[in-house]
Amino acid sequence: MVMDIGENEAGQDGGIGNFLDDIYKSAFESNGFVLEIGVATGTGSTVAVHNGLVKLEENGGEPLHVSVDERDYMRAKPIVPWWHLVIGDSRHMSTYLKVTDICKDRKPGVIFIDTDHDYKQMKSELDIWRYIAGEETVWLFHDTHMFGFPNDDMVKAIEGFAEENGWVYEDWRPQPHGLGRMARR
Repeated sequence: MVMDIGENEAGQDGGIGNFLDDIYKSAFESNGFVLEIGVATGTGSTVAVHNGLVKLEENGGEPLHVSVDERDYMRAKPIVPWWHLVIGDSRHMSTYLKVTDICKDRKPGVIFIDTDHDYKQMKSELDIWRYIAGEETVWLFHDTHMFGFPNDDMVKAIEGFAEENGWVYEDWRPQPHGLGRMARR
């Protein structure tokens, strides 16, 4: 079942509306497993991921969508057996273990992060979620630009991680709120 968002819903999620097509396409082109960290209301990236995975399933893929947030703020939730909501702090190993209980040994094709947009949060998340990433994983980061300016604090954490661990980071979509992308070299 394809999810729909109401008019202007995505704009209420901090400018994510600029990137819903990119998120949809990334989910559809993935290996079928998308890990979404930072869900908020579920009316933006969650819908784009879900719809991309529905299209993938229609083409014979095996979707798995795991959404992680510290609380359940969601106003819209996918109603499919392959969607899971994990409540927990994205910086803690206990949350990581809840996710791995769901996905077992499956590696995400996409890890989408849209949580707090500062150095400390991003560094902590990268240090945890690196263990679930595979060689083919593509990381997407929302809010790499904030209010028309680069979010240097957050991006510094991503670029440092990328350099130390053999990933390549790019400022993929520098429009307001920005969307960064990181993949293997």
